[in-house]
Amino acid sequence: MFSIRSNHLRAFLRDLFPSACICLLIFIAMACSSTTEKSGIISIGPNITEIIFELGAYHKLKGISDFDDYPPETKDLNRIGSYLSPNLEKITALKPAILIVSGEIPQLKELAKQQGIQYHPVPMDNLQQIYDGISIIGEITHTSHKAKLLVSEIQNNFQKLSEITKDFEPIPTLLVVGREPRDLSTIQVAGGTSFLSEILKFTGGKNIYEDSKQNYFEISAEQVLSRAPEVIIEFRCGENLTQKQLDALYFDWKALETVPAVKKSRVYFILESYGMRPGPRIYDIAKKIATLLHPEVELGL
Repeated sequence: MFSIRSNHLRAFLRDLFPSACICLLIFIAMACSSTTEKSGIISIGPNITEIIFELGAYHKLKGISDFDDYPPETKDLNRIGSYLSPNLEKITALKPAILIVSGEIPQLKELAKQQGIQYHPVPMDNLQQIYDGISIIGEITHTSHKAKLLVSEIQNNFQKLSEITKDFEPIPTLLVVGREPRDLSTIQVAGGTSFLSEILKFTGGKNIYEDSKQNYFEISAEQVLSRAPEVIIEFRCGENLTQKQLDALYFDWKALETVPAVKKSRVYFILESYGMRPGPRIYDIAKKIATLLHPEVELGL
């Protein structure tokens, strides 16, 4: 874009065009210049996007990551890659003023520094971080009051659930967050510091690895045998599995037939895409787990 500040250029335009045309050219130049200014937000993380929508700040979004699927309105937004592989060129082209990231992404931090973009990593590994993260996003989007109300609503719901299950005997539960089909040699599980483990407590369950100080880690089939869970909950979030595929996954556990959860056919699968998503719908997951743990009880959820 040419500069209209030059005296020589002004003289040239004055000779070439009437004054009205010069005014029009100045207006067009200013308008084009303004489009290069940074504005709006790029959200990288399905939970971040969901929170922004829940707070009513979705109109500020210029781009979201590839796996953001809720609410349905996300389908109309620009996609900028994934958490592990963000499209730096597309992000730069969108000229956002703010990047909000679920956790830390070094290359985006560097890009933000180079481009003069506000960079906000928001970890949400446990419940307190989720509450804090919602509040931080509320501040960024100027929706702090809504954020406060959302946090209060989630906390109140968990409190009500805790009151319902407080007299239940905690059920020893294994939370499986990843494994290969037909293979129990390496199983990824949720540890005691994860938000899934914290949620489990509200539902009347007890993580058999609540003594672990890790959020997520690997175990072997032998360790499942030694811990002897009463219930196994396997997260296959977002997988459109047929009943035949679910049966096959269930059959894998038959190799550990002495484990109480297997012996009593208490192996469950959570398929909801938001099943492991630390966002506004964490209470929905808690309700799902509670009904799986206590099928004989009318919880009134």
